[in-house]
Amino acid sequence: MKHKIEQLLMKGLSLLFEHREPFLKKWKYQLNKLNYQNDHLVSKFETIIELALLKASEDKKLNVDAFIFSLFSEWQARFSKKEEEDECIFLLTTIEHLFHQLLALKPSTTFFDHQAVQSIFSRILDQTFLTQNVESQSQKWLKSIITTNIVPVKWIAVVKKNQPDYQVETVVCSDLYSVDRHLLDICSSLKAGEIDHLSLAIQKLVGRSTDEQDIVQIPCINDYLLICPEDLLTDEQIMFFKGMYIRKLKLLQLESKMEWKDASLLFLQRLIRTKSVDDAVNTISRGLVDLMPFKRCALFLYNHFVDKGIGVSGYNVSASAVQQIKEEIFTLPLIDKYFYSLTHSQPLYFSNALDILPKRYVQEYQLKSLVILPIFVPTNSKLLGVALLDQGADAHFSVLPETLTTLIRFGQYSGELLYSIWDEALQQFGGPQTILTLREKEVLQLIADGASISEAAAELHLSSYTVRDYVSSIIQKLAAKNRTDAAVKAIKMNLIS
Repeated sequence: MKHKIEQLLMKGLSLLFEHREPFLKKWKYQLNKLNYQNDHLVSKFETIIELALLKASEDKKLNVDAFIFSLFSEWQARFSKKEEEDECIFLLTTIEHLFHQLLALKPSTTFFDHQAVQSIFSRILDQTFLTQNVESQSQKWLKSIITTNIVPVKWIAVVKKNQPDYQVETVVCSDLYSVDRHLLDICSSLKAGEIDHLSLAIQKLVGRSTDEQDIVQIPCINDYLLICPEDLLTDEQIMFFKGMYIRKLKLLQLESKMEWKDASLLFLQRLIRTKSVDDAVNTISRGLVDLMPFKRCALFLYNHFVDKGIGVSGYNVSASAVQQIKEEIFTLPLIDKYFYSLTHSQPLYFSNALDILPKRYVQEYQLKSLVILPIFVPTNSKLLGVALLDQGADAHFSVLPETLTTLIRFGQYSGELLYSIWDEALQQFGGPQTILTLREKEVLQLIADGASISEAAAELHLSSYTVRDYVSSIIQKLAAKNRTDAAVKAIKMNLIS
């Protein structure tokens, strides 16, 4: 299995490099079109993209995980400012979307090619945003190491190397060596061009005037451990601290990956088992609550015939009430302001639902914070709908970056399922504008049986002009190319036999 996944990732990587020239052109055009405001972040992405292309051209035996991790390490080393996760997710999903568009232009492209590209960006999100969250747990780890007292220490600090400075992330002291909380907070804000300066500054703040103990500096990948021991540390003890810290990074990252990967796999397994349109939409809305950190879900699909969002399913919220909602989507602030993000798979978090939804819905469903998940088909660049997710009535909440990255895949899996049954979904939920009348079904059945317009008219005792009107209406409702295509779609949708 590992070999197969590696093959898929390598295929995705080769496709990225194969399309690098048209991508760079499309990327520049897209940024100009967007008029994206955060030029500083864009320039960082461009630097990393150029570096990635250079690394790939120089290394013919590339390991995908090592490649991605090296780029992430380069990001940390070059850029000291911690960027907003949602903006990074936005740019990454934009880049992925551009590659899917380029693949779609080639007739020889297969679904496997799209999956290969998708797997690369999924791995990138894992290695970057999940790693950021893992590293934020340093304080908890330091406390556990000090409490076990395997090697007696007075305090331990974690320092990050952020080009060009070193910066203290956290300092934890032994219970036997208590230090004022305010002094520890000051330590956590320290940065310096030399790590020796940080060692001295921390010792001045949390040490005592009689302390003359040397501070031990231990490099650990991109971090440093600064340790003030009770006694001199042996080489074995230094290796113990280094090994434990690196192991902690790897284990916590692996646990985080597995947790979200398992959720994605379970969600996909549920979708595969669905047998009808009703089953599909209900499985999506329930799965988003069962497997993700939310309590309510309302699912809406986009009816392109009438430019309306139509409610189709709800979980822990009245499904019948949701199904009554039919809203002209292009009048909504959500679509007006964030349409581009939604059409690039990006989940959106809002602390205040009033910013994006009409007041009547916010009041009726007692909405506070809200996450909007696009139901998107990356292989065809189609937005089919959105899922609204929250923590229940009148609940304010925040969202972790790994939740947003996992939701991207949930939205894409849902999009692929619904796209495969899209005609049936619109026929069932689209309202009277997309439901064929009994007479239209009769006309279409005759057409499917091989009758001409005049033959169908004679059979139904109608004029040829009337039958032509019926055929035109049928073609429009089913979004068909012609009457033959309409007959094929109708058979597939079980409208006729």
